[in-house]
Amino acid sequence: MSVYWVRFQGDSVAGAMKAIADALQQDNRETAPEADAAASSVSAPPSIDGDEYLQTNLHMMQQLWSVDPLRVELPSDQRLLTRLRVHLQHFIRRVTRWYVIFPWLQANEFHGATTRVVESLLVRQQTLQQELNEYRYRLQAIEQQVHLLRNELAMSRQHLMEVRQQLAVYQSKSE
Repeated sequence: MSVYWVRFQGDSVAGAMKAIADALQQDNRETAPEADAAASSVSAPPSIDGDEYLQTNLHMMQQLWSVDPLRVELPSDQRLLTRLRVHLQHFIRRVTRWYVIFPWLQANEFHGATTRVVESLLVRQQTLQQELNEYRYRLQAIEQQVHLLRNELAMSRQHLMEVRQQLAVYQSKSE
């Protein structure tokens, strides 16, 4: 079984399929992206004004979405037994890599997709908030225009009443 890693820029399915077909045709087997490279390939999270909690968690999700099954946490303790345990864990992970790789890939893809969806929803929410603010501004402008038109209508009615009174006085004098 062969695994092909295809790097693709864009978001069209046809373009992705073409990149996959080209890689298969040329037998181009790129190396698997490392966790750091994969994490850096995701765009920077959008900024959130005034919500430090959301900004912090979004940044943490951005940094930690990639799962690396071969990552070794170096202990602060430098005793021989601790170092031996770390190396044994690393060896066991290397030996069982064939068994872990498919669930790892699935989890990695899911975490990446979830991160991208959350970022997309946040960008969409910010766009909708901007549109809502714009509509509020327009509504305030329309309300001001309505208020001015009502005042003008009231003044026109008052002027019309004055003209009618003057007309009635003029007609009574002419009779």
